[in-house]
Amino acid sequence: MPINITSMLKQGYSRSIKRNGLMLMGIIFVISVLNGVLGLGVDRWIARQQFTSNGIQADPTLLVPPLGAGIVSLVLGVALLVVSIAAIRVFVSDETERLPREVFTRNMVWATINLFIGAIVFGIIVALGFVALIIPGIFLLVTLAFWTVYVAVEDQNFITAFRSSWGLTRGYRLNLFVLGVAVVLLTALINLVFGFGDLASGSFAGDIVALVFAQAASAITTVFSTAVLATAYTELNAQDDEEFGETISEDTTAGRPAA
Repeated sequence: MPINITSMLKQGYSRSIKRNGLMLMGIIFVISVLNGVLGLGVDRWIARQQFTSNGIQADPTLLVPPLGAGIVSLVLGVALLVVSIAAIRVFVSDETERLPREVFTRNMVWATINLFIGAIVFGIIVALGFVALIIPGIFLLVTLAFWTVYVAVEDQNFITAFRSSWGLTRGYRLNLFVLGVAVVLLTALINLVFGFGDLASGSFAGDIVALVFAQAASAITTVFSTAVLATAYTELNAQDDEEFGETISEDTTAGRPAA
């Protein structure tokens, strides 16, 4: 059974601009900007220092700011993972106003670890697929697209989530590829619009402006693509349940004795 790509895009957009969708954009934006400003600050600080091996030996405290920034950046990165998991959980639910506490707390350590390790494995698998004449990479990208949802929502480990996504996409992969292309094109358009912030780059203040524009685009596209992914997951599960129910009904009818 084909899926309605236009409807999924509209639903993804609709969920993105609901109150909790906008809240998620704001959270992602703030975390990303803080991380970016931290990186710019460290780059500027290093450029002003005599950051050589001899300088480090003479004054080991030169390592403190970069190491401290690295730790803070790691914490912010973990925070982004947590928010990403929470976003998936919100968008597969019917909640449109609040960000319930449980979406940020339920099995979060387990989900975060699996999402982190799974993302590395997923990236390697897809990269190897693209090396093998591109088509296998696209196939794997589409086939395994929903593994993050299974980790976040179903509390599966990433290996089981890969298998679940493989099964869920069976019969819909061409449609999902078209859906993915549409999301990529819309994302590229948003990035192009916000890319004008790069015109201000050059000075530190200009780099901050460019960073703000870039992270605003990133927050919007991240929430939108997550909403579309969650919508597609919900729709495919509903269709599978419907087909399963029809099969059971047919089997039951076939097993009844003739009147």
